[in-house]
Amino acid sequence: MTRSTGLGAAALIAALLCTTAVRADITPEEVWQGWVDLAQGFGQTVATAASERQGDTLVVSGVAITQDNLGIAASIGLDEVRLRDMGDGRVEVTMSESVPIRAAGTPEGGEPVDVNGTITHSGLSIIASGSAADTAYEYNAPALAMTMSVGDGQGKTPVNFTATMNGSTGSYHVVTDGGKHGESSLNAQAVTYSVTGTDPESSASFSFDGSVEGLSGTGEFNMPDGVNMENLAAALQAGVRMAGTYGYTSGTGKSVIEGPQGGSFDFTGGAGTLRFALSSDGLAYGGDSGPMTMSMQMSEFPVPVDVKMAESAFDLKMPVARSDDAQPFGLLIKMVGLEVSEMLWGMLDPTQQLPRDPATLIVDVSGDGKLDIDIFDPVQAETIADQPPGQLNSLTINEVRVSAVGAELTGSGAATFNNAGLMPVPNGAVDLRLVGANALMQKLVAMGLLPEDQMMGAMMMLGLFAVPDGEDTLKSKIEFKEDGSIYANGQQIQ
Repeated sequence: MTRSTGLGAAALIAALLCTTAVRADITPEEVWQGWVDLAQGFGQTVATAASERQGDTLVVSGVAITQDNLGIAASIGLDEVRLRDMGDGRVEVTMSESVPIRAAGTPEGGEPVDVNGTITHSGLSIIASGSAADTAYEYNAPALAMTMSVGDGQGKTPVNFTATMNGSTGSYHVVTDGGKHGESSLNAQAVTYSVTGTDPESSASFSFDGSVEGLSGTGEFNMPDGVNMENLAAALQAGVRMAGTYGYTSGTGKSVIEGPQGGSFDFTGGAGTLRFALSSDGLAYGGDSGPMTMSMQMSEFPVPVDVKMAESAFDLKMPVARSDDAQPFGLLIKMVGLEVSEMLWGMLDPTQQLPRDPATLIVDVSGDGKLDIDIFDPVQAETIADQPPGQLNSLTINEVRVSAVGAELTGSGAATFNNAGLMPVPNGAVDLRLVGANALMQKLVAMGLLPEDQMMGAMMMLGLFAVPDGEDTLKSKIEFKEDGSIYANGQQIQ
């Protein structure tokens, strides 16, 4: 028997590897149909060679999942899936220990790609419970692995990838109620990965190996009925929503590039998090990391480059859909406690003229504006090259901090924008404070890195925009007026 219906490979794997327990009776047939129903919106198809009852077990064999999207044809196969009625309202799921995956084609405007891989597992245990309308899955996977080769579609395979996950457990809970929504959780003792390949231009080989310890995460999704995920812009407008937060306790990595222009790179990092959210309200993506050390040795550089960082973070929030109302955005970049090795300092500053205190960079801005396009609509996105995609209504500089080699610049401010003319006109003010600039420039002159006449010119320029505020400290208030004029410390400069 062959049956075709919408089924997403991603949804199937997620259902195979997840949940929480809801007390009710569910049958093997309902579990299988639940996976099918959950994935219909992904625009994928599953064909089965056979599906039959063998006593208390539904056996589905010859499963082939396919999807054509943006010029790429993808497929995943399962020799057999067995769903056994446990007699207590739950269903035990087992499956083939080897799952082949493949993707090939040429994206529009891109290069050919040819991907072949295999997912394997050992000791995987999946229990489904609940009802057809409220289904939960719990899984325990002592070992999961994936191997993948990525070629150029012309017989070459420049990149090979392997990953293993040990000691993983998790849950996946799906509720059907005018669509589908649910949540998931994941825990794993360790994830290791390796990437090897050859640069097609230089023929130099490279490798990257790493591991992540103490992985954990949660996720959620909402998918209304009748949504076509191939049109992401329309799907988001219809109510598709997804979000997730993942954390880890530590991570390590090592990269090696062979050849005359090669080198090596090692890093170790402390605990960190990654998070994302996508809906019609916007896109949010970010993460943060604790203490990290990096060591680089390049064949064309005479000394190793050792770097430490106490803390880092990145956060992006932006609208994705056209709206007549203002929508918020934000960007945070943070690097705190950045240090380099004494050996590198010795090359740059052998006489120790410059302070070697840890450096800091913080940029934190937010605001709101209007988008005139849906950025996930390919046709609308093409118009960005010809005209701005929207307008900026307001901007707030929550914090700017640059601290290095004995000098520090800090700032904050806010402005609104009048978009009635050809160019937005700001109305607001920015406060800036600079400490240690004079001492830094004098040291650069003494080191021969800055000509004295250029230092004098820079100091005169600072004097036009800033006023003294203590020993080697300058401050400035830059004001933007509604008529387009600009003032620095009360003096009009435009």
